[in-house]
Amino acid sequence: MQRLTWRKDSALRDGFDKGVDLTGGYYDAGDNVKFNFPMAFSTTILAWGVLEYGKTMGPDLPHALAAVRWSTDYFLKSTATPGVVIAQVGDPFGDHNCWQRPEDMDTPRTVYTVTEKAPGSEVAAETAAALAAASLVFKAFGDRDYSKVLLHRAIKVFEFADKYRGSYNDSIGLGPCPFYCDFSGYQDELLWAAVWLHKATKSSVYWNYVTLNMDNFKPHIEGSISEFGWDAKHAGINVLVSKYVLNNSLEATTPFLSYADNFICSVLPESPTKSVTFSSGKNK
Repeated sequence: MQRLTWRKDSALRDGFDKGVDLTGGYYDAGDNVKFNFPMAFSTTILAWGVLEYGKTMGPDLPHALAAVRWSTDYFLKSTATPGVVIAQVGDPFGDHNCWQRPEDMDTPRTVYTVTEKAPGSEVAAETAAALAAASLVFKAFGDRDYSKVLLHRAIKVFEFADKYRGSYNDSIGLGPCPFYCDFSGYQDELLWAAVWLHKATKSSVYWNYVTLNMDNFKPHIEGSISEFGWDAKHAGINVLVSKYVLNNSLEATTPFLSYADNFICSVLPESPTKSVTFSSGKNK
């Protein structure tokens, strides 16, 4: 399945000093750090893409499924100990001072964790979202046993993220910050994870969580109108909730609908309220 055959194994002792296997997952950008917060978001979005377009991927579908699983296998390892979520592997300062092939790296592979006493709701909730989204993918494409494993773990990790609220900026700030500080607060990740868990379980528990918290978390669903990324999940929350509301003919006065409309109008090229510009493209 590996297309880049010139890439070899690396970081095979990640987590060794903590007595846990943390091999796998993805490095960030051009460095060799595993920043779990943005990695989990990338996994969630990749899973969402497979859910929406998997049936049209043709021969690329197995590669997409393998890419999702490479990440979720790692996140299962990262959440294997109850009450602990691995947030990062690698010292970003040491790593950024020495640019090298991952096969050759000799920089510290420091493990950063969030716990009940040192919480990190954003990284835990985003991990739960990734696991829940991926559970839908494998349920849809023929691996129901693995899907159940992912969903069960997603539920547990979300419970941890919600019960022990706090930002990993405060708990392990010198690890992710200033590179991947959470600037928008962890509340959007909690809602984002709840929406994915509702989609995966159909349980009213998660739908009630979203509706009951939408006023308390209002700044985290309004958010920046045209932004959607590893830190700000507002647009994704609004689009997912709106799709569920419309598909099930629910009360349409929810603010999620108008916020989703605002987001879409901000990125459509012909919209009078667009705030995103597009490059001309190589053929123009």
